[in-house]
Amino acid sequence: MTTRPLEARDQPGGWRVLTATERGAAHVAAGLPNQDAVAAYPIGSYGAVAAVADGHGHRRHFRSSRGSRLAVAVACEAAQDLPGRIDRCPAAGQVEDETRAVLVPAITGRWRAAVSHDLDGEPFTPAQEASRAAIGDDAVIAYGSTLLLAVVWRQWLVLAQIGDGDIVAVQPDGGVLLPVPDDPSLDGWQTTSLCEPRAVDEFRAGVVDLSSTALLGVMLATDGYGNAQLADQWTEVFSQDLAELVATCDPESLADQLPVWVARCASGEGSGDDTTIALLLAPDRTELHRDQQQATEPPR
Repeated sequence: MTTRPLEARDQPGGWRVLTATERGAAHVAAGLPNQDAVAAYPIGSYGAVAAVADGHGHRRHFRSSRGSRLAVAVACEAAQDLPGRIDRCPAAGQVEDETRAVLVPAITGRWRAAVSHDLDGEPFTPAQEASRAAIGDDAVIAYGSTLLLAVVWRQWLVLAQIGDGDIVAVQPDGGVLLPVPDDPSLDGWQTTSLCEPRAVDEFRAGVVDLSSTALLGVMLATDGYGNAQLADQWTEVFSQDLAELVATCDPESLADQLPVWVARCASGEGSGDDTTIALLLAPDRTELHRDQQQATEPPR
């Protein structure tokens, strides 16, 4: 079932966050739950945090739907502490250092603690425990999940990611910005994960100074979205289309369209995989787009 965007978490005058998720056709056919999760909250009167996660779904990761829900919850919780730390950072490099040194370890530590608490409340069944022990997996493997996180605070857009999925930032002219570096170890079949012992080291991060790099919006998407796109360079096409949409459509119209996008991607004609999006919209997106159009119009 498609969820409605979290309109109650929008803020007048601040960054708005719209979200939607859809169970993939393959999981519907197999009788499996949606392994994706999404969460979004305001930070102060202007900022926002959003997270999406994709549980691995493999039989070794038989509680990954729980793992993804725990991931977005603890990531948004940990991100609430970030603004007070980066207020003291004058440069993007320092913000990224703070993200890697403090935020990422906080997320991984809280996620493992949440997994332990979940296990205390509902231990594995004897069959699950026997299967896990036979493979030699640590209990946390059952909860394996990716995570994509965006935090907007004052002039900073802070991004962190472990595993696959896409973070796409849209510029006023429709240009695409991909602030988080690619991970060459992701081959479409295997992914890095929160359940790995070295998860802290596997995170990638990116920071955008919004005072010098204007953005209309940022999309976080699980891999069900990207895998449904036909074009190899789909992010460029997406960025052009989204620039026009976010500048000309009111948020309520976008809120109506977002579930349609994810449902199409999650269908048998798309990727067939669970698909989840969090779309962060800049408060001044309409003005930025109009100014860009005026700047590129030929003189009369």
